[in-house]
Amino acid sequence: MKNSGNTWTGPIFKACLVVFSALLYLFFDGRQFWVAEVQPSLSQESDTSSEHSSRVGSSYTTGHAGPTKRQASQPKHRTDADHQDVLRRFGRCQPHSGESVKYRVEQGIYTWVDSNGVINYSDQKPSRDAKTYQPRSSRVLDYFDLEISGQTISTQFKNTLSAKLNAIFRGYTSIVGLKAMRKVTLRIQILPSRRLYERTVKAYGGAPSGTAGVYFGTKNTAFVEQTSYEATMQTAIHEAVHAINQAVIGFSPRWLNEGLAEYFETVEISMQVGKVTPNNHITKSGYIKGQVLRPSQLIGAEDTWQTSDPVLLYRSSWAFVHFLMSTSSGKQSLKALMLQEQKEPCSSLDYANVKRVLNGSYPNMQSAYAMFLNREAKSQRL
Repeated sequence: MKNSGNTWTGPIFKACLVVFSALLYLFFDGRQFWVAEVQPSLSQESDTSSEHSSRVGSSYTTGHAGPTKRQASQPKHRTDADHQDVLRRFGRCQPHSGESVKYRVEQGIYTWVDSNGVINYSDQKPSRDAKTYQPRSSRVLDYFDLEISGQTISTQFKNTLSAKLNAIFRGYTSIVGLKAMRKVTLRIQILPSRRLYERTVKAYGGAPSGTAGVYFGTKNTAFVEQTSYEATMQTAIHEAVHAINQAVIGFSPRWLNEGLAEYFETVEISMQVGKVTPNNHITKSGYIKGQVLRPSQLIGAEDTWQTSDPVLLYRSSWAFVHFLMSTSSGKQSLKALMLQEQKEPCSSLDYANVKRVLNGSYPNMQSAYAMFLNREAKSQRL
C-alpha cells in the first residue's frame, strides 16, 4: 500500500500544480484586464486637479497631461496614422476641383449670388448676372452631394450626421465667404467591424493601422469603423471635414487640416443652429489639458509630424484653430490663410508663408494666444 501511495503522489502533485498555475494565470490576467478598464475613469477624475495654465520652457503647458478617455479608447491619434499622407496619395489635385455652391428657391424665395459675390433674396427669378440658379429641392444652399451607408446605421444617425455636416459647411462659409466655397461630393461608408474596416481600407490601397476612419479623395469616399454612437459620429465628421478641406482649399498644412477636423467634429445642432463644444481636449472645469505647442512650433512641425507625439500635435492643432475661431481677428487670419491656400490647391504653404499670412493679419497673435490658453475654452456658435 505504501508503494501504491507513492506511485500516485507524483502525478497528483503535478496535476495540482498545473491546475494551480492555470488558476493563478487567469486570476492575474483578469486583474490586468480590470485595471485597463478603469484607467480612463481615473484619468477623467484627475482632470479637475488643476484649473490654471502656465507657460513652461518652449511650449505652452497646462496642468492636465494625462490621456483622456477618448484618446485611450480610439486609435485615431497614433503616429502611424497620417491623414495628410493619405491625401497626398489618394487626394485629387486640380485647380478649382469643387463646383461653386448652387443656389435654390425655397418657399417661393429665390436666393442667388451676383457677379460681385453679394447674396440676393427675392420673390423674382435672378437676373442674368447670377452665377448659378437651380429652383428645386427644399434647401436654400446645395452644400453636399452626400451619401451615407452602413449595414447597421439607423436613419436617425444618417439624418443627424447630414444636419451636422451642413452646419459645418455653413461654418466654413462664414470664414471664407460664399464666393470661395466649393461643393463637396462625398460618400461615407460605416463598416460594422474592425476586421471589415481593415479589409476594405486595404482593398483601396490604404493602411488601416492606427486609424478609425480614412478619406480617399480620388473616390470621394470615407470609410469609418463603427464603434459607439458618439465615436462613430465624430469620426465620420472628422473624415468629412478632410473632404471639405480638399474641395475648398486643396492640400494644406497638417496642423490646419487636422485642427479644423478636430474643431468641427464635436458640433452639436439645436434649432438648425450649429455649435462646437471643446469637450475632447478640455477638463471638466473647462481648461485645456496637457501641453500645447506655440504657434511657431506647431507650424514648424510639418516635416517632423510622423515622428512627434501625435496627441500633442492634435491637441495643439485643435487649440490653435479654436483660438482663431474665437475672435474676429482670428477668423480674419484664418480666412486669409485658407484663401491663400486655395490659390495653389496642389500644394500647401510652407512655414515662412504661413507665418507671413498670420502675422500680417494678426500682429499680436502670440500674446493673444497665451491669454486664450489661460482662460476657459468656451463653446462657439457657427
